[in-house]
Amino acid sequence: MDNEFSVGDIVKSLSGHDKNRLFVVTGIDKNGYLAIIDGRYRTMDKPKSKNPKHLIKVGHDDEIIKKVNSSLSTNTEIYKMIKVYLKKE
Repeated sequence: MDNEFSVGDIVKSLSGHDKNRLFVVTGIDKNGYLAIIDGRYRTMDKPKSKNPKHLIKVGHDDEIIKKVNSSLSTNTEIYKMIKVYLKKE
């Protein structure tokens, strides 16, 4: 997979204390850093800003995009969607 990131991508951390954990991209800032959440430790109100060179894209899910863009979605829903994605692999 290419490493061009967009909102809704499921990414895996390659370095740092969160190495090998999955996240969902919720935004991209003007410097190219990605805002990522996992719904558990990194929540929608406190996303982690991460350099894209420390991430690899592992998938993309349109349902996650809808959840991320919806003001009604919860961190629990995002967390569960990541777990479901893991089971698909």
